Formats: sequence, structure tokens, C-alpha cells
Amino acid sequence: MQNDVDFSVNAPGRVFLFGEHSDYLGLEVISAALDKRINFDITLRSDTQIIVNYLDLHKRDNFNFEEKIEYSHNRDYLRSAFNVLARKGIIPLTGAEITVSGDIPIAAGLSSSSALAVASVMTITELAKKSLEKREIAEFAFEAEVLEFGESGGMMDHLASIYGGIIHVDFGDQIEITPLPSTITGFVIGDSLEKKEDTVGDLRMIRNNVEKGYNTLKKKISDFSHRKTSIQTVLEHSNNLPDICKQMTETTIRNRDLTRKALKILSNENPNPDKIGKMLDEHHELMRDGLMRSTEKIEKMIQVAKDAGALGGKINGSGGGGTMLAYAPGKEKKIAKALEKAGGEPYIIKISEGAKLTY
Repeated sequence: MQNDVDFSVNAPGRVFLFGEHSDYLGLEVISAALDKRINFDITLRSDTQIIVNYLDLHKRDNFNFEEKIEYSHNRDYLRSAFNVLARKGIIPLTGAEITVSGDIPIAAGLSSSSALAVASVMTITELAKKSLEKREIAEFAFEAEVLEFGESGGMMDHLASIYGGIIHVDFGDQIEITPLPSTITGFVIGDSLEKKEDTVGDLRMIRNNVEKGYNTLKKKISDFSHRKTSIQTVLEHSNNLPDICKQMTETTIRNRDLTRKALKILSNENPNPDKIGKMLDEHHELMRDGLMRSTEKIEKMIQVAKDAGALGGKINGSGGGGTMLAYAPGKEKKIAKALEKAGGEPYIIKISEGAKLTY
């Protein structure tokens, strides 16, 4: 840490293991923090100015937190964090110069924006000399990233970033967070280098179709519950749903069941690698065929990873480009080379600790 830095905050990105696209549909998710992080170095000022240097983007921002903070662009997450926290009475005691850097690939399905939101909330909280629980930090970061801009994502990414490790989160009426003991290694991320066109629109489309399916099934099944009704019962009553709605609703219920199966296996400290690989493949099939989230290049990358010895693989994040995840304990370097030859950018990753503040 440089001598003129008063404190630092860093927050990790995340990978989804199971339950992709389930957090905003009231179901369960298993995700893990990864050792790719965003870092804030903070130097205190004697005024009320906030100066932000985005090193990797070669951009600079400047505003006064005592004045009305306008957004300089859509998804201006650091500014929105100031606004969200100010409404809750959490206001800095002094200004600061914030230098932002990191190694999370942007717009690649690894939650760089959520890590930024988490780091922003933690920084402002420290400037205000307030203390928040992990759950509160995740909630406020979710507000700053998603609710403030009317977007359709869930809170999973923020929870993964603040808690770290592997966690299971049940998005029922009351969110329940359970850290899992599994110590699994062997993950390789492959960035397809395909930029996503409309992630927010894709999430909204999936959510609208599935919620329409839920509402229609409630009319046909007296005790329908998206959390409890079996896939067999759903299949018996989903024939009259519009094709895309039927497909996505059935996929969501199958995804629910697969995630619960994965929870049992990942509740062991040393789970069977072959079982994990097989379930990752099943999950990818649901994302590819049911929610139509894959691309031709992602499919090629998953196949070359499997050919090189990966036990399983899946698209990572919202899909439609971005990254894939290969699981290949002991063969990480071989898989990375295969993904690079396929035109992707590989990252050998490890499961990491959550966001932290250091002086």
C-alpha cells in the first residue's frame, strides 16, 4: 500500500456454480467468490469533494457529496452508492480521492459491477465511520446497482462478493445464506471475448416469461408453488403455455431441482469431482437449451475444454456471450491452453475470501 493511502477496500467477482437465473425468481443459488477483485485505494481530503480515478478505464470523476449528485451516465454505480446511503443517513465525514483498479474482466459475467457496488458501499461507510453487517452491505449494494437504475437482476452477486467462499442462498420470503464447506479447486474461466448486447433486457425477458408461467400454473394447480410443486406436476399442466414461456418455466423448475441436488453434494468438505462435473454439464444444458443463453463460440470453448480433460463446464453469468466455466482439477493449465487456442482468454481461478477493508 502506498504511503499516502489511508485505507483500501477490495471486493471479489463471482462465479455461479448452480442456480443461474434463479435469484430473481425466488429460488436457490450456489455461487463462489473468485480471486479476481476490484480495489479501491482511498486518500482522505479536508473538503467534501470526491475525486475518482478509474485507472483501467483511464477516466476521472469529481463531485461534491454535500450537493445533489447527478448521474454522469447510466449505471453510474459509485455515485449511486453515495445517493443510496445518503437516503439512509450514511454520509461521509470528509472527502476523499479514490483510485479504482482491478483484474475482473468487465462485462464478462463475473460480476465486476457488483464488486464495484460492494466496494463503493464499504468505502462510503468507512468514510462515514459507520458499521454495517455483511447482509446490509449486500442489500445497499444491490439497491445502488439494480434498484436505483430499474434493472432486473438479483442480489446473489453482492452476497457472493461480501461473504466469500462458496455460499448457498435461498431467495424465499426470507433470504437465507449458508456458507458451504467444500474445498474444491480446478476451475478455469474462459472469456469468449464476445460482448453482451443487452444483459438487462435478457434478464427482464426471462423474468417476464417465467413469472407469466408461474401465474398461469397457479390458475391450473390449486396449490402451485414455484418452490414446492414437482416438475412432474408442472409438465402435466404446462401444455397450454406459449412455447417460450413453457420452455423457460419448465427449465426454471428443473434448475431448482438440480441446485438442491448440488447443495447436498457441496455440503461435504471433499465432494466427488465426477459428480460435480456431471451436474455442471446438466446445468449448462438447461441454460443453453431452456433459456437460450449460450453462443456458438461458448459451445466451442466448452467442447475443447471437455476434449482436454475437463469433467464439466457451463456458461457463466447471464449468458449471451461473456464467459464459460470449466471444472478440471489437476488439468487447469492444459484446459487454459485449449481455451486460448479456441480464441478465448483463459483465467485459472481459485475460490476466494469475501470483500475486506485494510488500513
